[in-house]
Amino acid sequence: MNGYLLPLMFLIVVGVAGCDSSDNYDTVTDHISIHDGSIAVHAPGRADADITAAGDLSIAGTSIPVTTPERDLLTHYYTTALTLRDHGIATGKAGMATAGKALSSVASGLASGNTDKIDSEVNATAAKVEAQAALVCNDLADLRTTQETLAGQLSAFQPYALIKAHEADDCLRGLKDHHRG
Repeated sequence: MNGYLLPLMFLIVVGVAGCDSSDNYDTVTDHISIHDGSIAVHAPGRADADITAAGDLSIAGTSIPVTTPERDLLTHYYTTALTLRDHGIATGKAGMATAGKALSSVASGLASGNTDKIDSEVNATAAKVEAQAALVCNDLADLRTTQETLAGQLSAFQPYALIKAHEADDCLRGLKDHHRG
C-alpha cells in the first residue's frame, strides 16, 4: 500500500495547484497560464505571448500577423492547454477521492481486523487516478507537438517553445513505472 501513497500525493498537488478561481487565473504548466480567457506563454526574459480562443497571437501587446494554418495551430494550442488544465483538475479530484478511500479503507480494515481488503479497495480507486493522469500526459504530448509545429512555422513563437521533448515521455514513463511498482 505504501508504494502508491507518494505518487498519489504528487498527483493531488499537481492537479489542484493550478486552481485559483478567485482571480480567474490558472497555471497549466511552468510556462503556460490562463488569464481572463487567453493563454499566456511565459519565456524567460521576454514579454508573454498571449493566445486567444480565436487563434490571435500578441506579444508584449503587439498583434502578430498569422496565416490561416498558423491561426489553426494557435487555436489548437489554446484548446489543448485548456484541456490539459481540465484533465489536471480532474486528476487532482480523483487523487483526493482515492486518498479519502485509502484512509477509509485503512480505518475500516484495522477496525474490523480484515486488512486483506485494504489494498484491493484502494488499488481499484487508484486505477481511476492513473487513467486521469494518462490523459494529462497525452495532453502534454499534444501540446508539445503543436508547440514544435508552431515554432517551425511562426518565428515569433520560437522563444515560447519551452515544453521539452522528454517531459511528456517522462510523464508516461512515470505512470508505467508506478504501475509496475
